Amino acid sequence: MHQDILTWAIALMLGVPAVAIALNEVIERLQRQNILLVETLQHLRNLVLPFLTAWLVLRQILTLEPSGNLVRASETLFWIAIIYTGLSFINTTLTTRKKPKVWQIRVPNLYLLLARASVVLLIGVHILSNIWKINLAQITAALGVGSLVVALALKDTLGNLVSGFLLLLERPFEEGDWIKFSHRTGTSFDGEVIEMNWRSVRLRNRNRDIIVIPNAELGQTTFENYTLLNSIHAERVFVKFSHNDLPNQVIDILQKAALETPGIVADPEPKIRIKEYGDFFINYEMKVYINDYPKKDDIRGDLLKRIYYAIKRHKLTIPLPTQMEYSLDEALLKSEVPQERVLEYLEALPYLAFLDPSTINKLARSAIVEEYGVGECIIKAGNLDKGFFILWDGCVCLSIKNSQGKEQEVFRLESGDCFGEMSLLAGQPSLVSVTVVQDLQAIVISTEVIIDLAEHSAKFALEINRLIEERNKAIKLIQGG
Repeated sequence: MHQDILTWAIALMLGVPAVAIALNEVIERLQRQNILLVETLQHLRNLVLPFLTAWLVLRQILTLEPSGNLVRASETLFWIAIIYTGLSFINTTLTTRKKPKVWQIRVPNLYLLLARASVVLLIGVHILSNIWKINLAQITAALGVGSLVVALALKDTLGNLVSGFLLLLERPFEEGDWIKFSHRTGTSFDGEVIEMNWRSVRLRNRNRDIIVIPNAELGQTTFENYTLLNSIHAERVFVKFSHNDLPNQVIDILQKAALETPGIVADPEPKIRIKEYGDFFINYEMKVYINDYPKKDDIRGDLLKRIYYAIKRHKLTIPLPTQMEYSLDEALLKSEVPQERVLEYLEALPYLAFLDPSTINKLARSAIVEEYGVGECIIKAGNLDKGFFILWDGCVCLSIKNSQGKEQEVFRLESGDCFGEMSLLAGQPSLVSVTVVQDLQAIVISTEVIIDLAEHSAKFALEINRLIEERNKAIKLIQGG
């Protein structure tokens, strides 16, 4: 007997300090590496180890009876420390959000709550039945009738709990998914799933408001998941045009506007068809596919904006239910800006000042004024220039892909500047992409006219050649860097 006591005393005197020192060393290393397990190990050192030591001293050294209140109290405190440390470990290793560490496990909130409840329940049962010798079976039998009453009173709550587990097993959605919920009353709303707990699912709608839906409601109704399995979502847009606008031309313009809109994918490609003929319009249906459903409204708005500018450039008509008279004057069909103003603007440009009045007048007569909105790409690198552009109002960015494959700005052009100079070199593609950064109004001179001008004006050809060389140097500098 005395030998056992001595053995335990030596083991505790040597073992406890050794374990404490080892834990201190591990904690310091983890703190330097910013590992989240530090808090759990601190609880193990500061709570579990002292209470375990106290319980072993009472039992093995002082040889007190296990049924004594002091021993029971010390063992109870030890197991409560185990609960506290276990909950800390669960909170560290399991997360309901995006994993900050690769070794963490992402689980639904309901599973996290279940893990916590399981630790508390199992250790609580051990404390009551094995340490304090409480007969839980008798208590359960005595509470049988009362439990039935409680179960009936908590019918809705238990229904939400069961529905929550069934939803987790089926996994029709996860946090971050966008779903549309249709209530049996006929109302519906959509939002992003931000949390699922034992009672309800929480959605955040586009207004940043939180919608709380009981699990039982979701289990009994229909809902749509816009991001499960496939993030591609079809969106329909309807646009009306005049009967005078040729359908094939309208469809081509709408197709191009859709494909140039960020967020609209090319595969599957947009589908455009005539929906119906009205008394004063043709209704076109656009079915476009987007890959970012949360930004659906922004993508739709950007598409409609691009359609507006395309309509302005191609002189199409959005009909109104009123009588309107249209003039077919050739100058107005080319541009809504009077030719005199175009002529005055061209005469004021320094790189055209040396041209004789008849040549500038010819340029003004052949030119058209086009309008573009912010974000539109007028020319893409590798494609042929559409003509010679002179900025009247607005701003554009000339960019190329650098050595890392990222788009990088080379020049920013404003009123009076020009681009499309590669149109003078037959068959040579543009070296830069041209994107509108401020609503643009540009004078556009056709490729044929600008080539004819360069052939008959050596000074103009030299000026354009100087411009090409200047931009080529800047491009090579970026590509070389």
